[in-house]
Amino acid sequence: MQISDVKGASKEAVNHPSHYAAHYRREVIELTSHFDFTTGNALKYVLRCRFKSLPTEDLQKARWYLNYFSDHPESGFMKKEGLEPVLADFLDDLAREKDRFFGEKASSFLRNLVAAVELAPELRGYALSEAACSIDSLIARAPDHVTRS
Repeated sequence: MQISDVKGASKEAVNHPSHYAAHYRREVIELTSHFDFTTGNALKYVLRCRFKSLPTEDLQKARWYLNYFSDHPESGFMKKEGLEPVLADFLDDLAREKDRFFGEKASSFLRNLVAAVELAPELRGYALSEAACSIDSLIARAPDHVTRS
């Protein structure tokens, strides 16, 4: 058992649910753990939205966290050590998405959010604006619900 596993819990429902692990070569937490709570949540909601029952709601949550990050200059720290290979894997997975629109917009969001975090707060405007445009495009195209098979 890994230290993060919960003893006695279902592997699928608690320790490694499919909407966290099955769609990318890495679990989303491997990426979000490199960022603060606000930035990590924005990333999480975008990367998981298609695998949840209400993708539009998750995208709106991502937009909320992006707005919060924009309004709070103290937000957005990043732990760079080990980030590059994790980020590269997610960007590669998104480039291979069957839904090219989602892959392109999610990649754009991810790149711009990471760029914003790397910048001084007074220089983040353009990158945050581009990240917001990517989320807004995804929201406009997202279904109201996902039918699970």
